[in-house]
Amino acid sequence: MQEVSRYKLSSILATLAVILVVTVCVLLARWQWLRGENKESLLNQELAHLAAPRPDLRKFLTTSPDLLHSAKIKVVGHFVQGNIWFLDNKVIEGQTGYDVVTLFDANNLNGMLLVNLGFVAAPASRTLPLLNLPDEQIELNLQIKSKDIQGFTLASRPAMDINQPNLLQYIDLSYFLNITGLSIYPFLTYQVGTQAVVGQPHYQAVVMSPQKHQAYALQWLLIGISAAAIGYFMLKKKEETQ
Repeated sequence: MQEVSRYKLSSILATLAVILVVTVCVLLARWQWLRGENKESLLNQELAHLAAPRPDLRKFLTTSPDLLHSAKIKVVGHFVQGNIWFLDNKVIEGQTGYDVVTLFDANNLNGMLLVNLGFVAAPASRTLPLLNLPDEQIELNLQIKSKDIQGFTLASRPAMDINQPNLLQYIDLSYFLNITGLSIYPFLTYQVGTQAVVGQPHYQAVVMSPQKHQAYALQWLLIGISAAAIGYFMLKKKEETQ
């Protein structure tokens, strides 16, 4: 009787373990599939921006920020001197460093553009680099990011080091509004292309293709099916030996 009870208990535990593994695999498959659909939507949005005729830029930038995501624009103007920040914890081609963030006063616009100029390597002492922004009028090719600007972070506020207030852990648009008192458009822009101003442009609106996410989704689904099949045959074999 005791052996039967132990058998039932072990069978129940094994069944629960299989159900848990299969459930996790199905959830991961669904997550990857949804990410693939999201990436496909972003790519389609970027293609739509490229195909659409470019209206007056000032009018175009008054569009809902979500609809501006991935749009590429060309602007001419000046950097707002004295406003430069360093976004921490960046790794490019094996080098650690920062992304350079500043404000750009584009001609004929109603506000400042928050611009990420790309990557600079950290000095050996991990101090902040000493950079000078060009004073002269300059032309920039930019790509707008209006979604998921902050990204994943464990920091409680953008600037955590009182000794280095221009060292940032993440981007928070309201932070720049509060400390500068300037009118800033409600999105972040990235310099794109190969012509660097002070940093190495590296932004990609879509890093992993939709097809790769779909492949991962299929992989997780197959792992779940395999786990279910293995669990079924193991339990069946155990019943036959009793």
